[in-house]
Amino acid sequence: MATIDKGVSTDHAVEREALAWMDDPCAHFGYSVTKVHSVPRDHAAAVQLAGIRMRFEQRRQQIKVLEKLADSQGITSIPTLDHAAPLFMAHDVYKSYPVSLLAKQRFDQLCTWLSRLTHYDLSNIDAKGCATIDDWLVKLQADTPLDVATSSGSTGTLSFFPKSKRDYGHMVGGMRVNLSHAFGTQPTNEDINGKIHAILPLHRDGHATAGRTSQYIRKIFCKDDEDYFHPAFNFKVSTDLLWLAGRLRAAAAKGDITRVDVPPALLARRAEYEANQKDMPAQQTAFVLEMIEKLRGERVLALGLTNLFYGVAKRGLDEGLRASFAPGTRVMGGGGAKGVVLPDNAEAVICDFFGVDRIGGSYGMTEMNAMMIACEHGVYHVQPWVAVFQLDVDSGQVLPRQGTRTGRAAFFDLTQDGTWGGIVTGDQITVDWDTPCPCGRNTVGIRKEIQRLSELQGGTDKITCAAVPGAQAEAMDYLTTL
Repeated sequence: MATIDKGVSTDHAVEREALAWMDDPCAHFGYSVTKVHSVPRDHAAAVQLAGIRMRFEQRRQQIKVLEKLADSQGITSIPTLDHAAPLFMAHDVYKSYPVSLLAKQRFDQLCTWLSRLTHYDLSNIDAKGCATIDDWLVKLQADTPLDVATSSGSTGTLSFFPKSKRDYGHMVGGMRVNLSHAFGTQPTNEDINGKIHAILPLHRDGHATAGRTSQYIRKIFCKDDEDYFHPAFNFKVSTDLLWLAGRLRAAAAKGDITRVDVPPALLARRAEYEANQKDMPAQQTAFVLEMIEKLRGERVLALGLTNLFYGVAKRGLDEGLRASFAPGTRVMGGGGAKGVVLPDNAEAVICDFFGVDRIGGSYGMTEMNAMMIACEHGVYHVQPWVAVFQLDVDSGQVLPRQGTRTGRAAFFDLTQDGTWGGIVTGDQITVDWDTPCPCGRNTVGIRKEIQRLSELQGGTDKITCAAVPGAQAEAMDYLTTL
């Protein structure tokens, strides 16, 4: 058997299983959500440890920031799961580049910065001819295995996460397994291979995670059939415009909208962005109502914000309308209420209108391939190929995996291809490590009361990782010295 708490030996059978989880976990489990979530926790921990060890040996020489972080702390092996935590990257490392590089359109230097976070070779990418962020991201997409994911927080600084095309495949493939059939049942051929209509009140494409995911949903859920792919906005959303919007919000928060450090040509596109945003909620509502009529009797995945689906459902019921989809239809909400206070019966209204037993909830992030779907008890169950860590918010030390614990969430996703796989998040999560979930799943469950630490700490989050502070600083200096 594998040794988890002492030594560094690993059973070869466990290593082979770890390789299968790293390569194609959905296929390994026969595309069965029941098999995925029935792995005993002790065995999952053994496989996770074997996988992390192999990934460390593989990536240490390939990803320079990881090598710096390991060398600074004298880490040459990973005897236990907890020993991996000092090697995890804080989520804000993916926006650590000098922001002036975007304003000056220095995409060659951004390539240098990004190359230190991924094992893929970017040395032959000629980015000097790129005039926009979109140009740069398209070039990386066309000339490398990467499909870089972007996101923009309240600071207005874009993050660039080196997600690969393979990573997106793992993410959306895992979504399909989780959503295609119920836990406790086995998937049918239709569940695994059938075309499923996708209603997406989103853009057809983009480089932000939501927009880019749409294209992989088209491939994996719709089997590349355009007749099954239904985005609300049939165009690609511009990352440059999203960055402009973020910089405008940041400038407004500082009280000086006149100081926006973006290229003049991009600032001139402000009206274009505002035109795209105008009446968007009304357009999304009208789109979903149109799809309700068009896809009657069809199996559907509807994926969007909960508050949007509530508005659609309330309006539809008031007008005497109800959806009539085929069995196997799933409605997935998320994204919070976005400033809208929803009534206590919001979920019941959505379910009544869409004709489903419950609206699914999910928890995930750009920096992970795993999308965790809530069970009927509101617990987000983590796929076994993802190791869950909780860090003490103040010290960064790993909390014991026993009892009910609340701490900063950190994860290692064995399927991560574009980068290392270990991430320290800005979320506070609660896990009951000892009590089995009444739903019957064996996998680690995260309670639905997830909070952003920045909100708990008055708007800022001073991330404390498990690594030695000096090691983090040395790695960051290397990363940002261009």
